[in-house]
Amino acid sequence: MVDIKISGRKVAITQALREQVESKIGGALKVFDIKPMTCDVVLRADKGHASPDRCTCEVTVFVRDNVVRVVAAAQDLEIAIDDAASKVTRQLRKYKTRVVDKRQRSKK
Repeated sequence: MVDIKISGRKVAITQALREQVESKIGGALKVFDIKPMTCDVVLRADKGHASPDRCTCEVTVFVRDNVVRVVAAAQDLEIAIDDAASKVTRQLRKYKTRVVDKRQRSKK
């Protein structure tokens, strides 16, 4: 299981939000069995005249010596979490493909 640290900026982290982050982003990270891997999730709700009711979800994944960072913004925090989970999946797939290709090229 991957360690997921969840923090909030101007948002109270409720049990429902914690469960959604662990299910969506944790599910995206479970697919990849790369060790060691840790994850930091920052949930933020900004209220201002420039961006009214804008919610962001920042996901930073530390994989071996690399960092995969994703930011997703939406009007609703749950939608931002879903977008971040799909972006993290795509970025980790790209990272894993690059690692596997590099390993296969070195064997030839």
